[in-house]
Amino acid sequence: MPNTTLSGIYKQNLMMEPYPMPQIHITYTPNLPSQPQLEPFVIQIHNAVAPLISSDTSNFKTYLMPIERSVIGLADKEKAVMHIDFRMFTGRSAAIKQEVAKTILLLARNTFSSPNGVETEITLEVGNLDNDNYHKVIINQ
Repeated sequence: MPNTTLSGIYKQNLMMEPYPMPQIHITYTPNLPSQPQLEPFVIQIHNAVAPLISSDTSNFKTYLMPIERSVIGLADKEKAVMHIDFRMFTGRSAAIKQEVAKTILLLARNTFSSPNGVETEITLEVGNLDNDNYHKVIINQ
């Protein structure tokens, strides 16, 4: 009989998925070039970064969040902006985090560059999830 207490469910799921991560949030302005390429870009990130951080692509969770309104600088020129917030469990070295950043930025540059396109600023932060305060449960399996 399965353990249905909250702590039992949590422990059972941790055993099933020992590396539940990373969490990726991508925010972007409406004028980002090549928006139809967002989902393929995300899949490229998953495939390229998984071996760098010793994770399976099925553990990646990426959320695409368009920003309806924003002000860039003094709003004196049109500029597109994309920010990528990449979080994974602690334990990766600074060198691994740098490699993750270089990989993602290269993919972004290749995906969203367009001749005569709008100037686009792409930023990225690679950080840690707080292992002690990250919680997960899987339901309806």
